[in-house]
Amino acid sequence: YLAIAALLLIGIVWYAKLISANPKGLKVLIHVVSNIKKDDGPPCVAFDIAYASLVVGNQVELLFDSEAAWNLKRTEPDGKSDFDRYEVPADLKQLVIAQLKEKDLLSVKDFGGFLELLSKKGALISVNGTWNVLTSVEKELKGKTKMSSYVNPLTLKEMVEHLNLAERYYQY
Repeated sequence: YLAIAALLLIGIVWYAKLISANPKGLKVLIHVVSNIKKDDGPPCVAFDIAYASLVVGNQVELLFDSEAAWNLKRTEPDGKSDFDRYEVPADLKQLVIAQLKEKDLLSVKDFGGFLELLSKKGALISVNGTWNVLTSVEKELKGKTKMSSYVNPLTLKEMVEHLNLAERYYQY
């Protein structure tokens, strides 16, 4: 009986480690490439899909690339990004809350706050670091001097790895 108990205990420990190493839910990558100043629809949908994906238990990454990467840049003198300057419409909040039964969106005023909420709920917020250097947003690939602390700049190799690991891919 002792050997069976030991094997059972080892099996339980192994299974617990397996579960903790592979959380439930799909790995969802949302590739945001649209500039909110030119067309606010695609980024709005991207944020909503990210929020809904988190609510249903998925692992979410928002990867800002191309023109959307610009929207993360904090500018002087107010230190705001483009997302901080776009209000989340009240009717959108009500529609999302009614569908997902999550009320924390009520406290969000703008898309910068929405992005911060997504980060706090577990979404990984990434940006193309190469684009940031190319467009002089940052001086280094991993630079974060003009972005929120929760933004993770990626090298090209890291971007490809993140894209390849995604089980679901959406582009907005």
